[in-house]
Amino acid sequence: MFGLLRFFLAYLVVLSHLVGSQYLVHFGFYAVRGFFVLSGFMMTAALNEVYHFNGERFWINRLLRLLPPYYVVCAATFAVVALVPTQAAEYLKFWQLDEHHRDVLMNLLVLPLQFREPYFRFLPAYWSIAVEIEMYVLLWLVVARRETFAAAAVGIGIVYHLACLDAGFGLGARYFNAPSALLSFATGALIYFMRRRGAFNIDARFGLIALAVWVANMAAAGSILPEHYVYEASYYVGTLAFAYVVAGLADFKPGPRLARLDRALGEIAYPLFLVQWLVGFVVALAFFPGTWRGWALTLAATPIMLGAAIALAKLTRFTVEPLRDRVRASARKTPDVAPATPEGVGQPAPVYVP
Repeated sequence: MFGLLRFFLAYLVVLSHLVGSQYLVHFGFYAVRGFFVLSGFMMTAALNEVYHFNGERFWINRLLRLLPPYYVVCAATFAVVALVPTQAAEYLKFWQLDEHHRDVLMNLLVLPLQFREPYFRFLPAYWSIAVEIEMYVLLWLVVARRETFAAAAVGIGIVYHLACLDAGFGLGARYFNAPSALLSFATGALIYFMRRRGAFNIDARFGLIALAVWVANMAAAGSILPEHYVYEASYYVGTLAFAYVVAGLADFKPGPRLARLDRALGEIAYPLFLVQWLVGFVVALAFFPGTWRGWALTLAATPIMLGAAIALAKLTRFTVEPLRDRVRASARKTPDVAPATPEGVGQPAPVYVP
């Protein structure tokens, strides 16, 4: 069920960006935090069950997963922005190409996108992928190797957030930088280890209830709950609820039809995240000139986004996935390091890792 979940989170990010509603902005923030918990869980599973901490195979596979489709969208975005630079700058402040052309190459390095510079960005939200890569480094080096390391990382993440709150730091310090992401990624890693020893095995029904709680908390923040709770108590309640979502759905085995839908939507979740701004801009130019945000634009752009995401996923499937399959297969055949969790301890079935 993680494919459906990833698609749902990706579309929440789309809504938070394109609708233009101040109320919906935090939907994207909560979705990214939820995805970080899920990613921490899945990457810890991958490192322990597939790659066995072989850095070469792990990093080749991860970079092949993240970068080729990103570069395709970067190239398409550059062409469109260069063609209509004035409208592009009106649509998105990060697309002021004439003033920040020196930043174009910095986008190809990815990691600089985690910081305030470069200003020009093909994909404004790609900062979250830069953070994710930084967290992969930490998982690979330390956090994903032992349950005690994951628990310590959760503790460090809690201390960091408490310190930020005590110092009166704004959302930027608790959301956009890598240290703020440690709490979510480490939580996902800790869930993996606890499940491996049978300490946090909950059924799918409870996971779905937790998902309903997560959605209700997100919807109530800024509406029923006061505005200041959106990025304070509610923000952390959402992270905790999503930990139960991940734990509950990890072992869920859908029927054949639902499994196919889960795979299909999971495959286009990342491409959807990549194409959202570009497709939104093209649709705005074609059908809503001068109107850069709104429900009408978002709803009109959604089927085109899905089509573009499917096309990008298919391109990746036929060009990149065969390479990734070979990397995964070789990793399974020749483990270099024993798994972190001892064999024979009440372990659930291995986690599927895309």
